[in-house]
Amino acid sequence: MAWRAAWRKRLWLASTVLLAVTAAGGHALAQDAGATTLETVTVDGGKETGRGPDKGIVAKTSRSASKTTTSLRETPQAVSVVTRDEIDARGANSVREALRYTPGVLAEANGDDVRGGWMWIRGYNAYSRLWLDGLAQAGDPDGYASWPINSYALERVEVIKGPASVLYGQTVPGGLVNQVSKRPQTTAHNEVEVTTSSLGGIQTSADFTGPLGSDGDWSYRLVGQGRDLGSQIDKERNRQLMLSPSLTWSPDEDTSLTLYGLYQKVNPKNFSGRFYPAFGTLIPNPAGQIPTDTHMGDYLSNANEFDANLYTAGYEFSHNFNESLTFRQNLRYSYADQNMFLAVVNPAFTWPSNPPSGTTLGRVVSASDDTLSSIDIDNQLEARFETGALDHTMLFGLEYFHIRSDRHFGSAAIAGQDYLHPVYGGTYPFPAWTTSRLSTQDQVGVYAQDQIRYDNWLATLGLRYDHSEITTTDRLKNVTYENKDSALSGRAGLAYLFDNGLTPYASFSTAFLPTIGADVNGDPYEAQQSRQFEVGVKYEPEGGRGMIGVSLYDLKLDNALTPVYSGTGATLGNIQTGEQRIRGVEIEGKYELTPELDLIASYAYSDSKVLATNIATQVGKDMLRVPTHQGALWVQYRPEWAEGLALNAGVRAMSSYHTDTTYLDSLEIPGLALVDIGAQYDLGALNKDFAGTTFRVNVSNLFNRTHVVQCTNATGGSCNYGPGRTITASLKFEW
Repeated sequence: MAWRAAWRKRLWLASTVLLAVTAAGGHALAQDAGATTLETVTVDGGKETGRGPDKGIVAKTSRSASKTTTSLRETPQAVSVVTRDEIDARGANSVREALRYTPGVLAEANGDDVRGGWMWIRGYNAYSRLWLDGLAQAGDPDGYASWPINSYALERVEVIKGPASVLYGQTVPGGLVNQVSKRPQTTAHNEVEVTTSSLGGIQTSADFTGPLGSDGDWSYRLVGQGRDLGSQIDKERNRQLMLSPSLTWSPDEDTSLTLYGLYQKVNPKNFSGRFYPAFGTLIPNPAGQIPTDTHMGDYLSNANEFDANLYTAGYEFSHNFNESLTFRQNLRYSYADQNMFLAVVNPAFTWPSNPPSGTTLGRVVSASDDTLSSIDIDNQLEARFETGALDHTMLFGLEYFHIRSDRHFGSAAIAGQDYLHPVYGGTYPFPAWTTSRLSTQDQVGVYAQDQIRYDNWLATLGLRYDHSEITTTDRLKNVTYENKDSALSGRAGLAYLFDNGLTPYASFSTAFLPTIGADVNGDPYEAQQSRQFEVGVKYEPEGGRGMIGVSLYDLKLDNALTPVYSGTGATLGNIQTGEQRIRGVEIEGKYELTPELDLIASYAYSDSKVLATNIATQVGKDMLRVPTHQGALWVQYRPEWAEGLALNAGVRAMSSYHTDTTYLDSLEIPGLALVDIGAQYDLGALNKDFAGTTFRVNVSNLFNRTHVVQCTNATGGSCNYGPGRTITASLKFEW
């Protein structure tokens, strides 16, 4: 619409004017405020930036939870950080693998999937709702064009636990995953790494960074990876291509401009859709269980296509007017597309008989054609000053986000497949679209935050007002829905910093999440609302390398969708009377105990309940995909008697949980424990001629335990296996 285009133009102009006005008036504003220099957090003599790179497995600061460089100890909310060194040591090759040891996160909720992953945080699905460098990554929860960033392009992965709308606008109640990209460094560093796997194939990675020229004003980084690895599915190949260049201009110590781009292609060869039936995976089938390596599609047919691309370009600008005033502006444009035409097991109805019998599975061809485009611009003005005995770090922000999602999907039944004696090589018709939808969203958010220090007390207060408008057109029904929401989100936290490194804290935070469509009465859905109370304690040893956190939280969601049924039991639509609640305890510790020994330990206890729904069998039940117990332990040891050698081992475990809305005992996902091990050796310790060369081996799921991670119904192909044992070996050369 013309008015919407004009609105976007005015917002863009306002952002530009804000930059100009701030630049013109910055010095005068700063002179009026009493300047104060807050305590600087340092590590090994270097200042932490809050975005890496980090030395070791322990991060002490983060920008994600406050949009300022704040110590994790001083953040009144649980935040988990996985550093680049931890990612490398554990041999993690994706964001979901990087989060395997993070409490409260079900990192591989969809099991083994070469495309990426579905991650759940404190009981809520974060798929297609990820952040990259503090800006929302374009996503559509109903589409297939949005995937996590290739983990080699990242410096760290951060998880904010609980509502985070106070700084980010619409977010899922459980939390927020922020992927932090590698950026140019002023010290030259180069590396090339070649990796192979027990499943076959090869992966080549390269990372080059350093200054350009002799004056030090320019620095660059070029990160790339080409992947063609095998998977646990026969004939399938995990193929990706990623290229991430960036360039930083710093004419002085107060000004920085970084230009960056990213291209990522996910193009698995002979991709097999992960749709297995419960009968033959979770439930024993007398005719034989379904092997984990069976290709459930048809890799010799014309229905063997999956291709996804992501393009991003943007900049990060920062200018310090003086010690008291800083302006930042971050902008990114993204475009993603995805095309799919596959033969898969029927997700709804797999077996031709009831009860199920035999080994022949019903199948469908599924096709999709999705595109996503977005632009996000975030303006921030940070002021540091004193008012009497109070030290302030104030943040003011204006953010505009626009996304356009164009989605097509269709499916049609085809001949079945015998999973014990599969036959490949059919020719299938392309299905008609059963979904054709265009959706646009505009969101404007204005926010303010004050971090107030008095003696050892630290208060964090924040408010954000958002206005969101979503227009969705269903082309097949010729119906257009408009969902307009305005929300005021907040966070209030109080912490006390003891001199011995202990910091008890308490906080309250809220979030909102717009819902697309209309209820059974034709009224547009309102945004879902969530709130969380949290108390905890953090410990950072003085002069040591460690961070331990314990948090207790109470999280509640209102306005959840719940179905409305007719007298015959047919579903007529939904209304927003659902309520959910989750209470829990999370413990996470990362500690470099000695120069030889690193330790990661975590535990999460979750007591979740469905408080209100029209489905009587669900009231009082646990929320889906929330194991009551979840724990992990990982140790890395560098023996003094073997210079250059590092050994590591870990175990990650969880109790049983449900993924089906029927809560059938037969579909309960059993608890499990998986063991990982690894070793790396610096060949330079063996011979100086090999300095900078490291050989690493990692084994995940050491005992090759077959396990199912989800089963959403008993009739269709709604189950998926988790990853089996995978051995990776890599050789890295750094200079």
